[in-house]
Amino acid sequence: MGEFENEILRYNRQLRYYQEAIQRQIKNGFTLVELMVVVAIIAILAAIAMPQFMTATDKARTAKETADMQVIKNATQLYLLDKNVTTPPTVETLYKEGYLTEHVKDTKDKEYTISLENKNGNSFKSIVVTKQE
Repeated sequence: MGEFENEILRYNRQLRYYQEAIQRQIKNGFTLVELMVVVAIIAILAAIAMPQFMTATDKARTAKETADMQVIKNATQLYLLDKNVTTPPTVETLYKEGYLTEHVKDTKDKEYTISLENKNGNSFKSIVVTKQE
């Protein structure tokens, strides 16, 4: 064999060595750099999505509280008409008397307060439902 052929054999062995090294690398898994890139991408996506999620959560909480207050107001109107009383009931009373199907609390597990307000000096009183602080 000539020097040229020996050189070709040596390059072939080196090529096989590098091919096997690449195959071992593929079998071993991801490199640290690849994992860091994936973690960085996930962090960026989370940073973008989190404010949107928080805004949606706040809107949902506000919508639920508004709907609960309207349900309590309607139940109070029925209670006042049925019982022919002038003092507002508590949410607990409305629940016990069957005017509410569940004991309604706000999202922070605080009670709602029911009061009657006299508007413009009329004999008509409006029902006001507020959250306890």
